[in-house]
Amino acid sequence: MKKQDALFTRNDYSRLKSAGITPAAVKEQLAMLLRGTGYLSLHRPCTVNDGIKGLSLTEKKKLTAIFDREAGKYQLLKFVPASGAASRMFADWFTAMETGGFGSELSDRQFFRNLEKLPFFPLIKNDFQGKRLLAGKKTAELLKFILTQEGLNFGALPKALIPFHCYSPAEMRTALEEHLVEAGRYLRNPDNTCHIHFTTSEEHRKTMLGYFKRRAGIYEKFYGVRFQVSWSVQEPFTETIAVDENNLPLRDQSGGLIFRPGGHGALLGNLQNLDADFIFIKNIDNIAPRPLLERNLPYKKLLGGLAFKITEEIRTIMNRLEKEQLSSAVIEDIVKYCTETVNIVFPPSFAGLARKKKIAAVFSALNRPLRICGVVKNTGEPGGGPFWVNEDNGKQTVQIVESGHVDKKKQSDIWRQAGYFNPVDMVCCIRNYRGEKFQLEKYADKNAYLISAKKEKGRSLKVLELPGLWNGGMAYWNTVFIELPLMVFNPVKTVDDLLRPGHRKTS
Repeated sequence: MKKQDALFTRNDYSRLKSAGITPAAVKEQLAMLLRGTGYLSLHRPCTVNDGIKGLSLTEKKKLTAIFDREAGKYQLLKFVPASGAASRMFADWFTAMETGGFGSELSDRQFFRNLEKLPFFPLIKNDFQGKRLLAGKKTAELLKFILTQEGLNFGALPKALIPFHCYSPAEMRTALEEHLVEAGRYLRNPDNTCHIHFTTSEEHRKTMLGYFKRRAGIYEKFYGVRFQVSWSVQEPFTETIAVDENNLPLRDQSGGLIFRPGGHGALLGNLQNLDADFIFIKNIDNIAPRPLLERNLPYKKLLGGLAFKITEEIRTIMNRLEKEQLSSAVIEDIVKYCTETVNIVFPPSFAGLARKKKIAAVFSALNRPLRICGVVKNTGEPGGGPFWVNEDNGKQTVQIVESGHVDKKKQSDIWRQAGYFNPVDMVCCIRNYRGEKFQLEKYADKNAYLISAKKEKGRSLKVLELPGLWNGGMAYWNTVFIELPLMVFNPVKTVDDLLRPGHRKTS
């Protein structure tokens, strides 16, 4: 520890204090980087009727009806992590801009053909300079126009402000606008307000707020709602230290320690600060155009209806556990509910417990945040999937597991068996049966961090990513997976994803 203390200067401690980062937290991060990524122990992938609920048409209609009937009783909010920069979306285009093209004349011609199909093409075609560059077929110059401040400046924008869909040359919608439309279609309160919370980076906050103020009125008038939008950023104290290949802290040209954003797991605190009965989470880049949205809306309501239903059932059970003298038979019925409805697995020692201790164990197991997560068939998209995970006490939990948390040398067979994928479409309840907020960090797996290798200004570095918001950050929530059709999943990780049929069906 003394050796580690010697790595820091008085200026370092001053910098940490101003960011709200404790020296102890940095030392813990360094220890994590030294240990390396901790792997989870997979038991088996979740399948329909084994961790994933497959609903009949009748069940779907009942849950949708519950949402329509009861939504007005609750305070509902949509939470959209929107901190992503569009620069990552255009990474290949930046490379082509710097190297003079896409590597061959054929690839450059394909770029121009695809460009005409992209939703923001009218912005290029209707601009004098853009039209000239299109006619000249100058790949690198046109990319410079699209990506830099010489033109559209897409490379400096947040992903939320990139046009995702084009309904006519005069009507393009950004990802942010499509999220407003989606929320307005099913999350309005009885007074016609619609609550949405966006996270953003500090550098983009002002730009996004200004854009919202300019555009929100259009959709408020058309859909008859009033958007109550709030904003937050990843707090500076959630940043993590960057190290070199020898796990020593890296410094910038002025000698200061280098910190990097801690990944979307840093948003757990942002989620904690929200005030709503049910929080609908969806990524900024997973949004459908108007015709597909209409087909997807029943599945949004279905998730919400199931969240309402299970929350009320748990509240009833918790009140009984707290106040009544329950018989062994009733306890067994409650245990069956826990197992069949909420995927709770009790350890082998549970069967031998006395009645009072069983009640205490069931109470503890149910008294947790709840999330209802949609899952879709795995078609090879990068990201996490639903698994049963072994715990130290001999039981299993259902979790969304990322590839980086799997020891491929030992468990690659189990990982490859996964048939489902998590599209980050979920409904969360962060209040207990008394209406009090849970302390969400208590239900995170602090060892479920990731270590990423990156290049920055010619230097190799390693960075620590905090347990992901819907992965390790929610590891010990009560979790219910619901099978949804693939059409609800419309990600845009790269600009080429906007060429997918789901994003081009705008009429």
